[in-house]
Parts: sequence; C-alpha cells; structure tokens
Amino acid sequence: MKPELHLAARSTWRDPAPEKPAGPGREYWGMLAAITIVACLALMLSTGQYRPRGFGPYSVSVPLTFKPYDPARWAVMNSGSYEDALKIDPTLPDPASVGYADATALPPASPAEMQQEAFVGPPAKPYVFRGLTALDRERAHYCLTSALYYEAASESDDGMRGVAQVIVNRARHPSFPNTICGVVFQGSERAGVCQFTFACDGAMARAPERRNWLRASRIASAALNGTVFPGVGLATHYHTTAIWPRWGKSLVMTNIVGAHIFHRWRGRWGMPDAFRAPYMGREPVPGPYLPLAQQLAILKGKGLPPGAGPMPGLTGPAAPLPDVAPAPLPGTMGAAPPAAAAPAPTAAPAPTYTDPRLNQSGQVKEEFSKSGEWIR
Repeated sequence: MKPELHLAARSTWRDPAPEKPAGPGREYWGMLAAITIVACLALMLSTGQYRPRGFGPYSVSVPLTFKPYDPARWAVMNSGSYEDALKIDPTLPDPASVGYADATALPPASPAEMQQEAFVGPPAKPYVFRGLTALDRERAHYCLTSALYYEAASESDDGMRGVAQVIVNRARHPSFPNTICGVVFQGSERAGVCQFTFACDGAMARAPERRNWLRASRIASAALNGTVFPGVGLATHYHTTAIWPRWGKSLVMTNIVGAHIFHRWRGRWGMPDAFRAPYMGREPVPGPYLPLAQQLAILKGKGLPPGAGPMPGLTGPAAPLPDVAPAPLPGTMGAAPPAAAAPAPTAAPAPTYTDPRLNQSGQVKEEFSKSGEWIR
C-alpha cells in the first residue's frame, strides 16, 4: 500500500499557535525605511557627495591661512617657551607688548575707558626721561615746552598733552631721534622740511605769553616724568583739522583732540613693542638750527627758497647757531640765553603762511588768529 503523505494536524496543546506580535506592522516599517532613504539622499545632495544627473555643481570655498597640517605652525604652537617659538618664526609679536600678564594687578577698567581704548588703541607705556646731567634735563624740558607752546598754545590742557605724547612717542620709536630736542627740532636746519612747523617758519621770533608758557612748562614736566596721555594712544603724527596731508591715508587715525587730528603707524610699527628705543640721556643743543633772521627772510620772499638745503657752516643737528632760541622767561626752565641773537625786523609785514600745495592754506580760524601773540 502506497504510503500516504499526511501532514499531521498541529497539536493545540503541544504546539500552540504563535501570537501576533504587538506594535506596528510591515507597512509602518516600510514607510520608515523610505523616509530614511529620502533623508540620506537629501543629505548627500546638500554636502555634494552625490550629484545625480540633472543637478548643477555645488562648491563652498573657505579661505585658509594655514594648511590642515602645517609642521612649522604645529612646532610653534607646541614650543616650550617664547624664545623657542621665536627661533622658528622670528616675526612673532612680543607677548609682553600686550601687557595681559599684568591685567590681574590692575584695577578693572570702566566702560568709558574700555570704549576709549577700543577707539584710540593701546596707550603708551610710562617712561621717565632722565638726563645724564642737569643741563640735559634743562634742554629736554625747554625743547618740549617750546613745542607745546608754539604748536598748541591756544589748545586746552588735553590738546597740549596730545602734542607732548606724540613727541615722547617719537623719542621712543626707532624711526625718529632718541632725544627730546632731536625730535622737536628734527629737520629745522633746512628751510621748509622741519618736522614741527614752528621750528622753521619764524614762529619762535614771537615772544611767548607768560601764562600759556607756564602751562606748557607744567605739562612738559609731567610728560618727561612718565605721565601718559591715553587720549592719543601711540600716535606719532598729527595735523590740524583745517588740512588733510597726503601722508594721512598711510597712517591710522587715533583721535581728534581740539584742533589736531592724531595718527599712528600701521602694522607692527604702531604696536607697543615697537616703542623701545633707549634714551641715552644726552640732549643736543636746542634749535632751531636755521637762524630766525633767515626764516623771516624766507617768509618775505628773500633768502633761501623752501627746501634749498642746509645753511653753510652747519655741521650737524647739534651745531648751535647765533640765535638758536629766545631766552626763557624768568622763573622757568630753559636753555641758556643765546650769545648774540639777531634782532627781528620791526617793520616786516605780517606773514601769510600760504602754500598752494595745502588745502585751505592761509585760512586761519578766528579762534586761532591770535595764537602766539602777547596777551595783555
């Protein structure tokens, strides 16, 4: 008898029927898989890893200043000290110039001070100019007082302090002479090329007014003793608001104080670590090094034209001339009186101070028209 294929019936007590699992069914999982695939495709399209035909190119460019793995940069960042890092990259700025190490010892800055420094830039570091002899100290004080008086006699105290800070900053910068008198009278041995206009335009032929001279003397003394005026920062240049010289675009403006606009160098030359020129304490003979009589002759259209060259017989910036400066007022600090000062002409017409190369040249504001004249 042929064996009959027979599938035994499932025993209800031995093999119970499987229970239907609780939860979502096959339709739910299929929909979830489809959503996941679509999301992955969208992510790949957004990152540019997958571009099917019909989609345009997509790229993002990010400028990088260093490679993802730059051995030199990596070595600098892992150096044990600043000296080791400087051997690898000599252009690294000096961290001491920032002064952050002393921040914990300083009182907290007020919001007004923080706003001022954000606009002006870092202030200069205090520095005391100690002359080797009493004569050197007298010369430095006289030269700085003369600059403050003849450049900013009509300004407020802050206006004078800004001019004083520029001169002090220059004396500390390697681009300028490292003495106060050398900075103030730099270029005054040539007509029309002095760094400070009063040193070669005949202004020092005017007798100073006592009250403003004493005010300039007081501010000059404070600046030489280390008082810093942070209102102009590390400025090394300034000019009046009536003009804008061509060199103004090459510098960074720090502030406007009174009638003067102040500027500093760009880049590292204008940072605190650049102002480290040593002061040797030897001051040259105060100027001006072009005689006042010659300056007045040039203003009247006689004598040497502007920029013609040094006067005959002048051997150096410290060489004295017969009328180096007017004698200081009694009771004030200053250089020794000149041996034989040339008398100023009595009937000379008033100079116009006009130069066609300068914008609005010759136009003096009313509030500055009496600047430098004797106030009775």
